[in-house]
Amino acid sequence: MREENPGSGARQRRLSTGHGKKLEGIARTNLDSPHPTSAQLARKQRSEAVIKEWGLPVLDTLPVVENDTAITARAQTEVANRCIAITLCAIKGESRDQKLVDKLLLDFGASRDLSPKERAFIDNPTPTQDQLVDFTWRYECTHVFLWALGYLPDLGLPSEQANVAKEVAVLHDKGGAAFRKDAKLRSISELLDQNDLYYRLDWAAVDLRVKGRPNPKANEEIIVERHRALNWLIRYMNQAWDDVTTDT
Repeated sequence: MREENPGSGARQRRLSTGHGKKLEGIARTNLDSPHPTSAQLARKQRSEAVIKEWGLPVLDTLPVVENDTAITARAQTEVANRCIAITLCAIKGESRDQKLVDKLLLDFGASRDLSPKERAFIDNPTPTQDQLVDFTWRYECTHVFLWALGYLPDLGLPSEQANVAKEVAVLHDKGGAAFRKDAKLRSISELLDQNDLYYRLDWAAVDLRVKGRPNPKANEEIIVERHRALNWLIRYMNQAWDDVTTDT
């Protein structure tokens, strides 16, 4: 379905999360939740159990993710708009059909929802091959947003790419207005459950790559894009879409 680009610089970046103050404010550390709640610890334990069941490595010292009470939910319409914008960018990355994308932007009223980097990509008549590949991988963000909006029952496995044809059809069949109105945003608790899981999966995928031990159950390209979308959903570090990091 898509060209893989494992050498992309975006996939090589990582901050190593630690205990020191030098990472405060730019990455999640143990200083953010020095006294984790029972709910945070239970979420961590559930994620680690799933990852171990898949035969993937776990780093026990990775911090807990934020507590439910520390997260301010995004508005349903905001998430729906982000889903539409990123999907149209992915469509351009895959199809390279500028006329189609321009029409869809108009049909869905999505121009105002593009981030600065998305706008630059959409307006660029000759994007590079790396840009086309990177934006095509954003279909995995669409996958997360459709799940978060109640249009998918689960995220599936971190080794299985999103069903692009089926998922783009959800937007196409509903149209912009109905897509925004009929969505049902999931709870903060559900979002944090998946954020915690993909936070730890991201570490596992990088560890496997660095050690030269690829595992078919962990596709790093899939994981990093889903992690990106989940971080945006929980307002990780209050980063704007273009600046969302997926550090571990």
